[in-house]
Amino acid sequence: MYYLLKYMLQWSITNNRNSEFQESTECRKSLKPSDCESYRDELLLRRHENTCLWVLDDVRYRSWVKHDGQAILWIIGIPGCGKSILSSFLTKEIIQSKADQLFMAYFFCDDKDERLRTAQAILVNLLSQLLQQVPDFIEHFLAEHEYATKKENTIWTIGMLWRIFERIMNDTNARQGYILIDALGIYP
Repeated sequence: MYYLLKYMLQWSITNNRNSEFQESTECRKSLKPSDCESYRDELLLRRHENTCLWVLDDVRYRSWVKHDGQAILWIIGIPGCGKSILSSFLTKEIIQSKADQLFMAYFFCDDKDERLRTAQAILVNLLSQLLQQVPDFIEHFLAEHEYATKKENTIWTIGMLWRIFERIMNDTNARQGYILIDALGIYP
């Protein structure tokens, strides 16, 4: 009897996880995110060997990455000085070193594509990545009546996306994470 109950409980938990994973996959499709990973990888290909390593020893970066100080690490510089290359390097570095402990979502605003420099584009892509890494975040999407009733036919508004983002950021059960937005400061 004990083993039957144990098996039933394990099956229930596994079935629930599979359901959450499937729901989060469908939700991500409805968001229609861009391919941030390919864009980041293109930037990484432009990085010269042994560049960007200096940031790993920077006191401000080390404090930020350990969550010891400021919640925001703001990197500024003149156009063309390598901020986007540095950002792509940092996303890869953080993902490789902390992937099992934290979440990492990123977005690269693109001055050549108007669609990739809007608040909506930023939120869609960040939320899609967060949902991919933490399928449990689906509960924050389901709290939106529009998504809960229309699913893949949802027309995402900036208000809906922002509310979901806020709920995720305020989720006390969520693990810590990093959000990186490149070139945010150059757009009005």
